Amino acid sequence: MSRNHYATACEFSGPFRGSHAVSEGDLTRAQLRSGPYNRLFQDVYVPIGIPPDHELRCKGALLVAPEGAVLTGCSAATVRGFPFSLESDPVEFVVPEQKGFHSLSGTRLRRTRLLGQDFEPWRDGLIATPLRMTLDILTDTRLRRSFPRVVGLLDVLLHAGFVERDELEAYLAPRRDNGIVRAREALAFSDGRAESIPESEVRVWLRRNDIAAEPQVEVYRGTQFLGRLDLAVREAKLAIEYDGAWHLEGDQPRLDAHRRALIEAEGWEFVVIAKEELYADPRAMVRRVRAALDYRI
Repeated sequence: MSRNHYATACEFSGPFRGSHAVSEGDLTRAQLRSGPYNRLFQDVYVPIGIPPDHELRCKGALLVAPEGAVLTGCSAATVRGFPFSLESDPVEFVVPEQKGFHSLSGTRLRRTRLLGQDFEPWRDGLIATPLRMTLDILTDTRLRRSFPRVVGLLDVLLHAGFVERDELEAYLAPRRDNGIVRAREALAFSDGRAESIPESEVRVWLRRNDIAAEPQVEVYRGTQFLGRLDLAVREAKLAIEYDGAWHLEGDQPRLDAHRRALIEAEGWEFVVIAKEELYADPRAMVRRVRAALDYRI
């Protein structure tokens, strides 16, 4: 690369250390500040034409992470194909407990005991193995993910077969990490049959209030398949469904209405939960389901 000119997206194909580019003579400090680059972290930049997302931030954070840091939690999940983290969410690392480190804005660094089987190579750094990654998702309470949300994330991993329940249970059993009680409780509440995180959240809110709703229940008239319910209390013939925004698009409202009419004709009742109700007032949602259940028992 010739000296003292603006680097292009081809010359810098991803995140780079600004100090390294300056020391190598690829850019001046003035060019770094005013050129076609976005700043991801202190001393980490990326060409402005590269679309921003959380995985890009993970790659950038790896350049300035402490020695021995392991990418983990929802950040590692996002890199592995489960988009749990939003673009601007902190990049999550665990650092060996014997290592010192300075805080890095835009990241979540957590010192912990790490074993060799907890991580593997990724790019020029380290990434948590599936079991270690899942442990950190379940135990890190500082990121303020609700318990129902954490169970929903675990449900996704179980549903995809990315982690196996028996292996995770054995992995958690001997551990004494901060948050391990919450992790074991989340595993007890989890169900790999769930097909969406909000559906899992509804189920967990109900179960915590002594309403046991089974996920993905199929309804038949004789041998004719009528439809599958997000959640159901079979003995009361009560269906509980979460309708996200996509249920309002295209033909979906008509298809939902037709399916529900067929199932209602078999004696079922529906309680339909909207996004606003689940996240703004989940206790009111539970009361509504409880009232419908009490009426049918």
